[in-house]
Amino acid sequence: MSTLKKSESEFHHGDLSAALVLAGLKHVQKHGLNSLGLRQLALVTGVSPTAVYRHFTDLEHLKAAVAKASREVLGKMMVDALKSAPKNQTSKGAIDRFLAIGGAYIDFGIEKPHLYELAFICFDSPELKPDSPNPWELLIDSLTELNELGCLSDQNFKTAPMISWSLVHGYAGLAAQGATGNSGETLASKAVVLNAVLKSLDITAA
Repeated sequence: MSTLKKSESEFHHGDLSAALVLAGLKHVQKHGLNSLGLRQLALVTGVSPTAVYRHFTDLEHLKAAVAKASREVLGKMMVDALKSAPKNQTSKGAIDRFLAIGGAYIDFGIEKPHLYELAFICFDSPELKPDSPNPWELLIDSLTELNELGCLSDQNFKTAPMISWSLVHGYAGLAAQGATGNSGETLASKAVVLNAVLKSLDITAA
């Protein structure tokens, strides 16, 4: 039996699909999206191109799966930020947690610019399972907590998800492109942007 066939036989129950997505994620993080290819990932994972096509119908399908994985990297960074944030169930604690996930979003753009650029591209592909963790749901949960604690009004809560997402996403995009200056300038303007989100939604400690 050839080495290729041996490698292919080692994957079971979706393991190959996960391995291909992980390989794609690593490739994009290092080289960007443009050079990503199905045959290239087949070579990296040690399987035949035919095996790859059993999991992904075409390159668009694979890119969609890697984009989903990129969003999940963002979600994990936001979850990690929440774990490090204050746990006290006060209005100040809720604001700190909100700022923590916003900061993690910006850090995603700074630290993983190629994944940021890929994460929210829409591809024509079969429907995938929901993101887990889901960055949008983490944002909604945080805003809901702020609303329930009286830090965010019912009126502003209606528009808060899109306003806060747009402001932070826009700055993260600039940071991903290296357009926010050196590390010190980026850190300072990051704080300014997060504070602007609070002001735009009139989020204050109750």
